[in-house]
Amino acid sequence: MVQPVEELNHVLSSFVEQTDSFTLLLTTRDEEIPLVVRGLDSLDGESPSDVFFTDVTALENTRQYADQVVRNAWTQSEEANAERKSRGAPPLDPIPATCWAPDLAPAQRLAALIRHMASWLPKDGDHRLLVSLLPGDIRDRDGHAQLLGALIPFGGYEEWMKRVRLIVRDDGAAPFAHAALQKSGVKGVLLYTTNVTVGAIADATAREAENRELPPVHRINALLQCATFDVGLGRYEAALQKYGTLYTYYDKFQVHEMRALVVQGVGDVMSRIGRLPAAREKYLQALDIASNAKSVMMILHLCIAIGDLDMRMQAYAEAARSYGLGAQAADKTGNAFARADLLEKCGEAHAACGDMQGATQAWTASANAARDFAYDARLYSVLQRLRDLSSRAGYHELASDYERELVAVHQRLSGGDGP
Repeated sequence: MVQPVEELNHVLSSFVEQTDSFTLLLTTRDEEIPLVVRGLDSLDGESPSDVFFTDVTALENTRQYADQVVRNAWTQSEEANAERKSRGAPPLDPIPATCWAPDLAPAQRLAALIRHMASWLPKDGDHRLLVSLLPGDIRDRDGHAQLLGALIPFGGYEEWMKRVRLIVRDDGAAPFAHAALQKSGVKGVLLYTTNVTVGAIADATAREAENRELPPVHRINALLQCATFDVGLGRYEAALQKYGTLYTYYDKFQVHEMRALVVQGVGDVMSRIGRLPAAREKYLQALDIASNAKSVMMILHLCIAIGDLDMRMQAYAEAARSYGLGAQAADKTGNAFARADLLEKCGEAHAACGDMQGATQAWTASANAARDFAYDARLYSVLQRLRDLSSRAGYHELASDYERELVAVHQRLSGGDGP
């Protein structure tokens, strides 16, 4: 069962090292994506001189997809800039406006992003950029086909592509691109179909965790992945046992952020088996650890988990508070998109407990954040809420203003006429 895993890792490694092909088309099923990501992460660790960007955003429509991919690239660049600043290196060139422009075709924006990221490579030495666009859920198949058609260089290669490797995905459950490319005979595109079950992935990871020839850190990371697989496969008792071992390890070495992550994992198990109060207790414990460690990213994720759980428990006031704290954490990380998302959730929680003033304030703040960063998908959703709320309250002129803005946002999202 391990052989397909090793074969996939060999294919990924060989693709990075070769110089004849710009593109690798992976035909892979949704459940195989985590294994591909693991292989890419391993290569990233082995190749510190190269730049890796891996994205698994779900593809609901091409505009939403391009928005999220660009945001994720921006987040990665900000993390890199923080590290560069600590060692006195200049920041990376910022992502240009072309990549953010909602009026440009999504494929054009993604192509501009890949070309810009290639400029982050040092001019000297053997450095490569590996961009992997692996949507974890392809809902817009026609749009996905358009993106592939635009990103794969059918017309030949340009000079800047020499140090770039692009991995794109065909859906293994319903493939279409693999056969078309094979038939077309296009040069410079490698094709590979994965054939690894979730069980094989979990088995391979378990073997890594048990392999005493590997460094302890590698084994503990594999054990953490095993626990995640156990949760996904419904093996909750096994997951809890692994989380116990992990907590002991991270507690011994005082790795507080990972302690918080493990406790959150226990909370996730409690949530899945319906023990919601116990899940909330674990999430709060994890939040306390993360707060003491000043881990803003963990605080952000935990506030989302607690807020979502509170909504399930119909504890709407507590949910509003959790989402509000999460929005503050998102603001501290500079993630305006997460802030806009959480403020919308905060308003939803306020509305659920009858606090319409709180809902209005949260949704207005969400709309402002979405406008500032051209986050049209979130802006459209929040404007609908504000329009309906204003109309019910009798503020018809204000509702009309929101309606006019909705039409403009809809045009930008659809690339066509408004409704």
